[in-house]
Amino acid sequence: MPDAASLPALRRRRDRSAPLPPARESAALYLRLPAEQTALFRFLLEARENVAYFTVLDRREALIKVVFSPHMREQAEAALADIARSVSLERLPYQPDERD
Repeated sequence: MPDAASLPALRRRRDRSAPLPPARESAALYLRLPAEQTALFRFLLEARENVAYFTVLDRREALIKVVFSPHMREQAEAALADIARSVSLERLPYQPDERD
């Protein structure tokens, strides 16, 4: 029996697109969500295969910073839109001062 790699339908196709230039800095979005939904948010974001990661800036307010590559903005926005169907997300129009 042939192995899966030798079957044409199961082989991964090589990405022949030109590589993107490396990003000089990450992009970020700031969100607020109910504190009890932070674990669900983490689970749903991690299920999106490394589109973005997040850090909690204020655990009492559940203020989070979602960080992603600028090249992945569309995928990150789509992931957050999907997650917003399960988690109450409030997108913040400003960038809070992280030094507090």
